[in-house]
Amino acid sequence: MKKPSQRDSSEPLSEPPSEPPMPMVNADVAKRSSATTKTLVRTFVDFMMSNNMLTKQIKTENFDRNITALVREIDVILRNGFEQHGFDVMADVRAAYEAKAGQKPKETGNRHKFLLRLIAGRFSHLFAAPKAAIFPRNIVAGFDDYLQKLLGDMLYDELNQEAQLVLSNHATDDDQEIWKKIGETERDRRFAYNILIRILLRFSDFTWARKNFISIVNNVTERQSGFIFDEDHFCLMFNALFSDIFQIIWNDQQSLKLDFMFGNGTVDSIDRIRDEFRAYQKSLGAREEARR
Repeated sequence: MKKPSQRDSSEPLSEPPSEPPMPMVNADVAKRSSATTKTLVRTFVDFMMSNNMLTKQIKTENFDRNITALVREIDVILRNGFEQHGFDVMADVRAAYEAKAGQKPKETGNRHKFLLRLIAGRFSHLFAAPKAAIFPRNIVAGFDDYLQKLLGDMLYDELNQEAQLVLSNHATDDDQEIWKKIGETERDRRFAYNILIRILLRFSDFTWARKNFISIVNNVTERQSGFIFDEDHFCLMFNALFSDIFQIIWNDQQSLKLDFMFGNGTVDSIDRIRDEFRAYQKSLGAREEARR
């Protein structure tokens, strides 16, 4: 009889219990900035605030980092899975097409401008009114050029996909109605305003950002239709895009959310941008008065 601690050499070695394999995270996906990450963080913050679990007293920089890191890790794993699934589906479709037609499907390269339509809805009244349009319709192309330069191709495409989901929830062809409908849905409202805030924060150096915006938009409108996008036009569009955000920062709870999502000092930055914009408007008015 053998001792309990001994093993008969004729017995097979037992394999240690296997653990579930860890998901393989694609390096490119892990590096990619994700609007989904921010959406998840915002949802988590809303949950905590609605249950009185998050206040200015208990919110710390370490808390911010830990929550963001946790949510981003979840997001990366999810996106990696979705991306791999997309590759698998694409491969199956391509293989079936080649087997049937004997050729590869033609790549069209067309991109649906869901993100552009979403944001342009903020100022569509300035170009869509038949008898009162201030801008030509190619102002949209100029703004799209600005968006792509601002966000870069990768982030533009990612936000474009999320914008498609948002728009699919609101069946309307009226661009001016889109934002009214978005305001009725918490998740869609968070996503849409998140994009606006990203754009607005690029105006921290207001003078340079304003000139850059005017230059990019005007380069398209003047070349395509001879329309000169000037400083007064900029004020109209800037106010149409961001007036709601300037109202939001007066709400203490909303201000806390903004600082959590975009970093401490975000509300102060938005406040400074608003003050510079107001001062700029006054200077244009004074200049116009001096000409009379």
